[in-house]
Amino acid sequence: MNIIINVSEKNYENIDGTYFPLNWGMELHKKYKTYELHPYDENNVFCFGRGVLPIIGGNRLIFSFKSPLWESFHFSAMGGAGYQFKDTGLKNVGIIGKCEKPSLLVINGENNAIEIDYIDMEDYVKNYTNIYDLNNYILDKFKDKNYRALIVGPSSINSNMGAVLSQTVRNGKFVEGSEDWAARGGIGSALYRAHNILGVVYCGDKNNSSNKEEKELKSKLKAIVEEYYEKPLTKVIIEGTKKYRFDKEINTGGTFGCNYVSLKDKAPMFNWKMIYMGKEERTELHKRLLTYFVGKFNEESTNPKKWTNCGEPCPVLCKKYRLDGLKVDYEPYSANGPQIGVFDIHATDKVVHRIDAMGYDAIEMGELLSWVFELLDIGLLKPEEVGINKPKFSPSDFKTEEDMLNNSNYNSSQAVELVNIIAFEKNEIGKILALGKRKASQIFNDKFKDRLKEGEKFEDYAVYVPFGKSGEMAPTLYWAIGNFMPYLIQGKYLTHYKYGVFFEPEKLSQLSVARTLEEATLENLGICRFHRVWINPVIKDLVNEIMGIDFDLEENTRNLIKDIYEYNKKICPNPHKIESNRVKDIIALGAEEFGDEKWSKLFKEDRDKYIDEYVKRAMSEYSKLLDIDWNIKD
Repeated sequence: MNIIINVSEKNYENIDGTYFPLNWGMELHKKYKTYELHPYDENNVFCFGRGVLPIIGGNRLIFSFKSPLWESFHFSAMGGAGYQFKDTGLKNVGIIGKCEKPSLLVINGENNAIEIDYIDMEDYVKNYTNIYDLNNYILDKFKDKNYRALIVGPSSINSNMGAVLSQTVRNGKFVEGSEDWAARGGIGSALYRAHNILGVVYCGDKNNSSNKEEKELKSKLKAIVEEYYEKPLTKVIIEGTKKYRFDKEINTGGTFGCNYVSLKDKAPMFNWKMIYMGKEERTELHKRLLTYFVGKFNEESTNPKKWTNCGEPCPVLCKKYRLDGLKVDYEPYSANGPQIGVFDIHATDKVVHRIDAMGYDAIEMGELLSWVFELLDIGLLKPEEVGINKPKFSPSDFKTEEDMLNNSNYNSSQAVELVNIIAFEKNEIGKILALGKRKASQIFNDKFKDRLKEGEKFEDYAVYVPFGKSGEMAPTLYWAIGNFMPYLIQGKYLTHYKYGVFFEPEKLSQLSVARTLEEATLENLGICRFHRVWINPVIKDLVNEIMGIDFDLEENTRNLIKDIYEYNKKICPNPHKIESNRVKDIIALGAEEFGDEKWSKLFKEDRDKYIDEYVKRAMSEYSKLLDIDWNIKD
């Protein structure tokens, strides 16, 4: 069952048909012509849905929306939230219109019927300062029901970088460490600022008729996997997900522990300024991270096995949490740790959890903080106008253990204050920064033009992939060339994101297209990407069992990609060239660092000319392979 809720008129309509969640979202975005609308227009549509495979790892909730950051169609996923959403009996939801007052939208699927209700939150919003307070407020109201909530924080009220939080509830209490986020693209900002919705609460009946049907299907899917692997399903899953559960070879687990061990000196630091540092200096700083990041993480999470899952009964237990239930993942801690000059996990905790409390996308906010820190360090912004002190932002500030700990705590305190300034628009600079790096740069270039050297721009120090005139997305935190190509969607894993390698542009796009098709397929089926190793070989058989036909999964994904392309073209006819000097240097110095003599020589000869050539050739191959025309134009 699929529904479209009009929150202006407070009614809904049923939509017949079987839709994968991203196909559902794209269909509605085309129907309502949202490419013509501002992301915060109430006639925009906000979509979410669950996949069709009732199997372990197949219970993500998939969101699609017009992003206020990317300024085009984008999507995000949330672990486990689809497991309880199935109890409503719904597959997909679309939200259109705008509540008269800030509200909680309640979807009740009890008794095999759908009821929609609204809770007036106008007075609550006036003093809203912490997303976890709202989480507890909803728990108090609904703890006697089989419910889960999707909520936005204070950041979604004033910024383009708001995220959506959800946490597993069991026996009327939150499960420690189980919180999950749908964050990329300003999803929370889109929900609140377009629709006046502070959160969506859904509840249902575990014994509804659709769940009974899915139990039978679940047994059939389990049998397919076990026949293919000739092993029990649980063993197949654990063997295919060791990085996310526990890797005995390196004695740690989760994205945080495993990534920092494997990244070595390639870990991003100081707003990506590590690209200008020598290998020996980077290696010394990485040793600090192994001691004060991974070492403490292992002591407080891995060793005592403080592990849980996202809310579905999954044995991977990828959620690693520590003191007071503090969940730790690589990218939020990278963006708000070494990227802002913080090399102690306890100091990073303060930043990450202030960002979480405000409900920000932690990756996007961390990249913005590191950019502002560098601008303060070089004098393009002044402490008195930003509202914080000048950070310690040179590797020379972290030579001794004492300096490392002291300056990490110092930078942490400045970052926490800056998060508050932006979240609550405490000054003019905070209001500008709430727009994101690229839009803020465009304002600063005019406002502070007397501070710029000839040819210099504020965006030269920012790291993002551009879209259109002012759209942007912070890349995932790997020194991987594919992360910086202006593909149809960035900020996720629809690219070749292996770090430490440099390919010919055509080869890069061949690898990126293969990854795009794989990742988009998983997302469109509501499957957790942590399960991709074991599920990909059997995914076609699983879908065929559900659909009852020989379903062409790749063709469906390719058509989805073409739909995204056609949507993008209506907003921006061509991809944007790379415009940030920092990003150009990440690519050019990457060629040298990763051993590509040909491109390294060309970049040294004329960096801008050959960066443009490289990207142009990459996009030409990308377009050819996807049968689209997403080419760089002269």
